[in-house]
Amino acid sequence: MWLYPAKGGDTMVQKGDGTITETLTYTSSLLLQVWEREKVRPVLAATLPDENRDEQVIAADKKRPAHYLQKFRGNISAYTNGLRETGKTSRHPDYGITASGHRTKAGVTVAAGRHIPFGTVIYIEGIGYRTVHDRGGAIHGNKIDVFMSNMNQVRKFGRRHLDVYIVKWGDGKRKRR
Repeated sequence: MWLYPAKGGDTMVQKGDGTITETLTYTSSLLLQVWEREKVRPVLAATLPDENRDEQVIAADKKRPAHYLQKFRGNISAYTNGLRETGKTSRHPDYGITASGHRTKAGVTVAAGRHIPFGTVIYIEGIGYRTVHDRGGAIHGNKIDVFMSNMNQVRKFGRRHLDVYIVKWGDGKRKRR
């Protein structure tokens, strides 16, 4: 299931063996297909930043990426834009703005320590692909905070120890405002 139609610059892949034909659309330089018994299964489908549009990340599979640069065991927790966590109300001009200048977005944003540069694409075991756009006062070492849209999701998520894969290093630059 893909969330957007093919656009200029996208890569359209159509594979078939006469029995099953699937059309997959990616806006990524990372494209890996695994053939399993007459079926195409996407393993790695992260949409990487394009200078002319906002970044999107799509988690296509819950298995580890076939190609990654580094792996570590992460101490994963979750956060929201709430007053108790950010010190900002919804009327504050910087409400929902990350340390890198991007808007927080569920399914995309994570906060990581300074040793992981802004823009780095990571894969978190069982969660999917995310992009480092934020920092936090209590985030050091292997700690990563996943942004979620409400406190119920944060409470349900809790704290987990999961494998984290660095798929693509970011440039570390903040977004201009």
